[in-house]
Amino acid sequence: MKTRPFVSLALAALCAALGLPASGRAQSILLSAGNFSLLGGTAITSTGTVGTIVTGGNVGSATAITGFPPGVISTPYMSIVGGPVVNQALLDLITAKNGLAGMPSNVTMTGTDLGGLTLTPAVYTFGAAAGQTGALQLDAQGHNNVFWVFQIGTSLTTAAGSSVTLINPGTNGGKDDGIFWVAETGGITEGANSAMLGNYLAGTSITFSGTTTASGGVRALAEAGITLDQNAVNPLGGPGGGDFTGGLMYGPSNSVVPITVPEPAAFLWLVPIGALGLALRRRRSA
Repeated sequence: MKTRPFVSLALAALCAALGLPASGRAQSILLSAGNFSLLGGTAITSTGTVGTIVTGGNVGSATAITGFPPGVISTPYMSIVGGPVVNQALLDLITAKNGLAGMPSNVTMTGTDLGGLTLTPAVYTFGAAAGQTGALQLDAQGHNNVFWVFQIGTSLTTAAGSSVTLINPGTNGGKDDGIFWVAETGGITEGANSAMLGNYLAGTSITFSGTTTASGGVRALAEAGITLDQNAVNPLGGPGGGDFTGGLMYGPSNSVVPITVPEPAAFLWLVPIGALGLALRRRRSA
């Protein structure tokens, strides 16, 4: 007797009832924009004699991509200019950006330099521009599936040599954590020799200066252009190959809310034992 098809169907139906994909993992709020390491509403340009190394996602622009080579987009990823795939990804970027910007704020940070701080999971809001000079630590306090959202009214600028690091992750090393930087109406400029972390979403442009590295789990998505130098970009460079898009899901009307539903596999135990036995008996007699 083979019961696996029934179990799979039961799980799929349960996932559908919960509004989750049958894979057992909630889809990232970035939707199709999450398929890209770099995504620009206008041109993406890599300068420098060495160029930028991109792994872990495609490079997409609505208008043009230059500087590859000497920059490298690692196989199987590719550059995509224009067309329905890029257009949909840009729409998904706007949906995610608006949803993140609309989340209720936990802490007001206007006028506070992010450098030298240690921040626990929360939604942090800057009424205007935000800046960082030095090291920022994100403390997960040993919890899984937590998130940091930085709502920035205009632009984000970091000084040369700044860094963002994750400390005290949960049991899976931070694989399902979420980190989102949202420059709502402005751009994002990262200083030379910086070490970034998370998903950077800009209302205008994004600039990675000098040898800024984004290899530790970083994605850059801009409604305007992206300018690179000699950088390394890999959104899947987070713990366990994670891309720091965890902790959040879509609620009503494209609002972004914390994930509160456990993995669908856990819900399989909630299927009534009697109903499960009855279905199996019917299957055997068929």
